[in-house]
This record gives sequence, structure tokens and C-alpha cells, in this order.
Amino acid sequence: MPATFPVFKTVFAPSSPIELGVLVCERQGLPPFAESRYLRRLCLIAARLGMPLFAFAPWTWNSQDDSVRGWVWNERRSEWAPERRKLPSVVYDRAWPESEQERRRYRQALQAIQSAKRLVFLNGSLPHKGAVYEALAKDRTLAGILPPTAPYRGASSLASWLREHRGAAFLKPVAGSQGKRVMAILRQQGGTVTLSGRDDRNRPLRRSGVSETEALRKVDRWIAGRAYLMQPMLDLRTCAGEPFDVRALMQKNRRGRWTLTGAAARVGSPSSVTANLHGGGIAIAADKTLVSQFGERRGKELLEEIAKRSSAIVSLLEQTFGRFAEIGLDYGIERSGKLWFLEANSKPGRAAMGSAGQEAFFAAAEQPLSYAKSILLRLATTDARRSPQGSGCASPGRVIHEFDHL
Repeated sequence: MPATFPVFKTVFAPSSPIELGVLVCERQGLPPFAESRYLRRLCLIAARLGMPLFAFAPWTWNSQDDSVRGWVWNERRSEWAPERRKLPSVVYDRAWPESEQERRRYRQALQAIQSAKRLVFLNGSLPHKGAVYEALAKDRTLAGILPPTAPYRGASSLASWLREHRGAAFLKPVAGSQGKRVMAILRQQGGTVTLSGRDDRNRPLRRSGVSETEALRKVDRWIAGRAYLMQPMLDLRTCAGEPFDVRALMQKNRRGRWTLTGAAARVGSPSSVTANLHGGGIAIAADKTLVSQFGERRGKELLEEIAKRSSAIVSLLEQTFGRFAEIGLDYGIERSGKLWFLEANSKPGRAAMGSAGQEAFFAAAEQPLSYAKSILLRLATTDARRSPQGSGCASPGRVIHEFDHL
């Protein structure tokens, strides 16, 4: 549903050669989009960097004057102010469609722009989890931290998996995020099965004492033809029985070099199957958590291994799927101290970085903007040198990432 706007006088603001647009999905009311607090921080940091920044939904693009209906943060009034802006040449995707209808609208609007305009995305997009897993599995140095994984192909495939993996399985959607629609299946001593997971609104689900046949039937109905992956039930819990994982945020600095911005442990409640913050988990400093759980020596070794593995993983993902500005990487650690790579996210959240220290918290927002500014400055220099006869447009439907066109 289109967002409602306050009554305002239309202002057409010409774009700066180093102006950054943030892609969002508008919604009713104020603030007019998700992550408004994070976007407000981006606006303030961008202003200090001398780089104007505004948020806009792609479906507000007007092809006649090449403008969009944007939102600019007004610090003096402490509010988001709408105004028409020129379509920026570089965009940072922070859109969170809330429904399939909104996802379709978002994709179609972007395709309409890309068919006519050159659009540079600050960050690339990863494919589904299965494709990411397959790409990483080709690297022998990473094989030891990748859990066994197979696609769900109906109840019979899950039954076979349970026989081969001690009566336990963890199922997750290939295109899921924020811990939604995951399911854990665990066979109990009496032969019954316990199902526990989260629904599409991230609410906890649990059913105990069902037969395996009934459990397989329930899971198949619940999946309802969606693409899912099956993995083992790894023992990723603290000494107190709480599920936990570690989020490592990898970002490029203004020189285009990958750096580990910070690492945070995410801890869920004992009754939950995930530690995701959207499912009620909390973020804690990774170094303190790992030392408390595994001792000082092994805790420090794990942090070093996470940093080393993260550098290798983002380099491989970039070689395989195109350029990125940031990627969030999630790791699980068994009680034995064994490290497992869980998944990668090309649109990582920022909430956990607050527990990694003030430096990491600030860098998490500042680094993408410093990197974007370096791209925009290069674009401005290149455009100034380009022949006036050139259209400067990309091929229809093609997304340009970073310096691909330079």
C-alpha cells in the first residue's frame, strides 16, 4: 500500500555529483520506512563527510524529469522531510519488503529504472543459501567448517536424513532471513518427535509427543513447496543451554579493502532454536562471551579463526557473485569448541555491533558511506571526462556494481 505523506510544497532539489540514495520501501505513517534510526545516523554521518544522502522508494521514480520522491532527515526539526530529488547514480539497498506483493512491486520498479538508466549498487546481492553453500564448498580450505547440507525434497528426504543423522535435523528456507520459518526436528527416546521453530512472524512454535510419521507430514505441509535446506542439529548452546552464534561484520573501507568491523555474540532464550535478535535474542561482546564459554586460550583462538575465515569467505563470495561493500557472516560454535560457518547476509543489520564497542558501532555505519564517497568521486571524475555524445546508460536490465563500468 502506498505511503501517506504530509502536505508539503514540492521542492525539486538538483543532485550533487557525490549524492547517495538509500533504497527503501515506503510504508504508512511516520517514520515512513524501516530502519529509520539507522538511516538517520547515516544522514548525520554523510553530512559530516560532505555527501548528501536521502532515502527513496524506487516506484516513486518519474522518468520524464528523472526524479524520485525522497526523504531527507531534518536535524533541526527532528523529522523526515519529503522532497523531489534527482535520481542518484549510486544507491545503497536497505529496503525490507514486508510481503510478496511488495517484493514484486520493488523488483519491477527497479527493473523499470535499470532499463533506462545507469544505476550503480553500493552492495551486491547474494543468491539463495544453497548457492552460497555450493560456492564455498568448492574451496577445500573451507570444507571443515561447512556443516553437511542437503535440499529438502519432500517427507522421504527428511526421513532419510533423520536415519543418517541420529534422528535430528535443522531446516531453514533458502531465501529466509532474521531466523524466520526455521524448524528443528528431534527424535525422542520413546520414539516420538519434537518440533520447534519459528513462524513467518518470528513467533516460536513447538509441538511435542507426535509420531515420526505425523511429524514428517506436518513439516511437509508447513514447508508447502518452499525451497528448504536440511542440516544437522549442531550443539550450538552456551553452558546454560542458551542458543548462541557469532555475527562477524565484514566491510570495505574507503580504500576498497576488506576489514573486520566487529564481532558480536547473539544469545537466545533456552526455549528458542535460534539466537537471532529479531527472535528475541540479545547481543553480547564476542570476546568476553567466547572466553567465558571456552576459556581464555580457546576463546582468543576462536576470534582469530573467525577473522581469518571471514576474510577468506568474503573474498571467495566476491570472486563468485560480484563486488560487495559489506557482508555479515554467522558462525556457530559447538560445546567442544568446533567452529561452523552458518550463513552469509548481504544486507546485514547493525543492532549487534553496539555490543562490539563504540568504535565498531560507529564504523558499522561510517564505512559504507566512506566507501560510497570514494565510488561517487570516481564516478564524478569519469563522467567529467566522458564524451558528451555518450549516453552513459547501461544495457537494459543490467545492474552495475561498483567500478565495473570504469
